[in-house]
Amino acid sequence: MITSKVALHQGLPTLFVNDEPIVPVAAYVGPHHTGTFSQAGIRLYTFSVRGTWWLGPGQYDFSAIDAFIADYVSRIPEGYFMPRIDLARQGHPWWGELHPEEMTVLKSIETGEVISPYDHDPRVVGYLGHEVHLEELNLHSFHSEVWRQEAAQAVYDLIAHCEAQPYAERIWAWHLCDGLFCEWFHWNEYNLAGMADYSSAAVADFRRWLRITYKNDLAALRRAWGQPDVRFETAEIPSPQERAKAFHYDLYNPVINRPTIDYHQCMSDATVDCILAVCQAAKRAMPQPKVTCVFYGYQFSNMPRPQLNGHYALERLLASDAVDMIASPHCYGNRGEGGYHAPQSLAETIRRAGKIHFDEIDCKTVWTPTTVTWKRHISQPTTVQGTIEMLKKDAAYAIASGTAQWWMDLTDQGWFDAPELVEPLRKLRVIAERVREMEPKSFGEIAFVVSQRAMMYLPPREGLHNATQKMLRNWHLSRIGAPFDQLTVRDLARPDVPRYKLYIMANLFYLSEEERAILADILPTGLRKTALWMYAPALLTDTDTSLESMEFLTGLRFGAEAVEAEMDVEITRTDHPVTQGLPLGMRYGTGVDREQHLLP
Repeated sequence: MITSKVALHQGLPTLFVNDEPIVPVAAYVGPHHTGTFSQAGIRLYTFSVRGTWWLGPGQYDFSAIDAFIADYVSRIPEGYFMPRIDLARQGHPWWGELHPEEMTVLKSIETGEVISPYDHDPRVVGYLGHEVHLEELNLHSFHSEVWRQEAAQAVYDLIAHCEAQPYAERIWAWHLCDGLFCEWFHWNEYNLAGMADYSSAAVADFRRWLRITYKNDLAALRRAWGQPDVRFETAEIPSPQERAKAFHYDLYNPVINRPTIDYHQCMSDATVDCILAVCQAAKRAMPQPKVTCVFYGYQFSNMPRPQLNGHYALERLLASDAVDMIASPHCYGNRGEGGYHAPQSLAETIRRAGKIHFDEIDCKTVWTPTTVTWKRHISQPTTVQGTIEMLKKDAAYAIASGTAQWWMDLTDQGWFDAPELVEPLRKLRVIAERVREMEPKSFGEIAFVVSQRAMMYLPPREGLHNATQKMLRNWHLSRIGAPFDQLTVRDLARPDVPRYKLYIMANLFYLSEEERAILADILPTGLRKTALWMYAPALLTDTDTSLESMEFLTGLRFGAEAVEAEMDVEITRTDHPVTQGLPLGMRYGTGVDREQHLLP
């Protein structure tokens, strides 16, 4: 019986299959488009298991799954396979009919009334290139304990069945998915006129979360919320209007907006609760140890309201043995020819926690049909050589960073079906294998430091998220000319993290006392280290906004002015040495998004 695990080898978290280390270069591709990868010597494959198999409470039909997997594995005798199980498409509509109180509830930002999650917003097409359809998905609340229990049982029964089949000898992992786009996003990211979740399940879970977070101390809750009459048993999820507007325009006030800050953190914890429930069930169902994979931790998310996606409890996932690999697509901004490659998740943080980060390389190729409207703003190679150069750029990141990767034919239309790609993919695989035979080391000279918790202090929009993290990294640090590691504040306290020449502090608007102590240790007075603070470092404490806090941390003096406006800068002169060569009128800042929105 095949086994797999993740363990340290040559200083990196490494995939072992039958106790042999395997370089994790894989392909996500349909069964009719495997030829190029097989000829290139790719041995690891992943694919989506299609169709409906969860028919009712304790009722299943696994026949289509058995036929699909058996056919797939027969096509590549030397291959190993990771099925992707998308729970979002299981249980519709019967599960919601049985448990209406456990389904997500969306409310209008304008009126506060309940609205349909199926209404289409024309702005979404301008953002993604296509509409988002939720009509055939099981829009359960991520706060639902009922769903966690029943989905976990369904996953257990599915994997126990599959692991008893002959094809199980070829399965090296299970990839468990749910939520929008299979990526454990809350459903309503693209319902731009509304916010969720106002279900009974969400309210109950939020109250439970508050008791745990505040250690059942009612006085502590009242101090944090600045509400002398609030009670655990009656606390409510803030209205969409409250959540949409921050007291300090682009920053929540730590007390006035604390109910919103708390609920948005609760959303992330609820998502992790769901992930752990199904992954623990998967582990229990396996007769022999095998690894599990999930999408999570999208710190550099390409979404219009990233604060609502539920991906800001990564530490909890990293602390669990139920999850071995964490995946994310690489960032969509500046990813075309001549562009940059970096993951949406925190790959370095994941690696240092002893888990594998899998980089989903869903890049377009010259063979991607022009009918694919998804992310039209991403430049598509127009030549074979342009495609090969882009693949080299994408593979180089994985090779240099110790990250795993799978090439992805996103629409199963033969994006990689070309004899011209066999030799380039083979060479890239061989290079990855040779590098892993060495003892890779971190060559980062710069630390790009981010905070998951600070994301909870931003209202749901891109603004500061783009300016201090995503666009800063994808368009500017990518051309800095020196290698940089992407870390969280807490990573800096790890004994295996080196001291860097430069610390770029990206979004540290809020810092806990523990995080302040970490930075004080990293950057003591007189030590020849340089810190670049992007915006308002440590302005937010647990009780207020504080210029004194900023000054104590940075050694700089600050003033503040209450102005509600985008923080944009425009180049008005090009005769200064700093601005020479820049286009007159060029703008950057919180109100500028050069990488995401499509032209009409």
